[in-house]
Amino acid sequence: MIKSDFHTHTNFCDGKNTPTEMVKSAYNMGLKDYGVSGHAYITAGGEFGMNDDILLKYKNELYDLREKYKGKMNIYIGIELDALGPIQEAEYSIGSCHCLEKNGKYVVIDNTEEILCNAVKKLWNGDWYSLTDDYYNLVSKVYDITKCDFVGHFDLITKFNQDYKHFDESDDRYLDSAYKAMKKLNSFDLPFEINTGAISRGYREEPYPNEILLRELKNMGGRIIINSDSHSVDNICYKFDEAVEIAKRCGFKTSWILKPEGGFREIPL
Repeated sequence: MIKSDFHTHTNFCDGKNTPTEMVKSAYNMGLKDYGVSGHAYITAGGEFGMNDDILLKYKNELYDLREKYKGKMNIYIGIELDALGPIQEAEYSIGSCHCLEKNGKYVVIDNTEEILCNAVKKLWNGDWYSLTDDYYNLVSKVYDITKCDFVGHFDLITKFNQDYKHFDESDDRYLDSAYKAMKKLNSFDLPFEINTGAISRGYREEPYPNEILLRELKNMGGRIIINSDSHSVDNICYKFDEAVEIAKRCGFKTSWILKPEGGFREIPL
């Protein structure tokens, strides 16, 4: 088992459990390195995430927990930044894209399937490939905007696309823009997370990114970091064994994890 998880949420944003409960659960599971990465504040598509006052309380509570678990488990204080949101500071950051702007309208792409389908019909004239082009165009700018430490759920746009329900993820109309964004982000030597969150919440049967994209990432010489995107104590390190097998199948022999002193270190799969 990989004994680390760096993409998790608490009740300071949209998670169910307190930082104390999440950290205790991670420790009881035997984790050696555990990071909390609350959502940054964003107003595009509706007010969401931690404003500056909440962010300060979030950090202070995690500082206290770090002292409590000193010598037992390394605790990291992170933040998940959005490409359309303001930039807030933490010890590490995840660069993500949850929202798009089209014709002056904001669309939260991972809210509900109904909302996304209606948006595609009204704003993209029913053309899902036009939507994915716009999505990956914004994703390609995530590092430019956020200066993130790693890329979060790269193909989040597929959350409601199990069994290729809305578009074909093997079609060049989809892959061309995805590969272009991946190539640009990989040029910054950013790890891409293998994210099991959509499996735990019942939307997908495989992690983000899908295997087609993971194989291309490996061909590019890219790196991975395995995370759960957990929103409760029940889903920390969710199905990491399956994520590891998928990574191996795509040619990866190692993953990367954060170090207490900053940066990453490589671990075998």
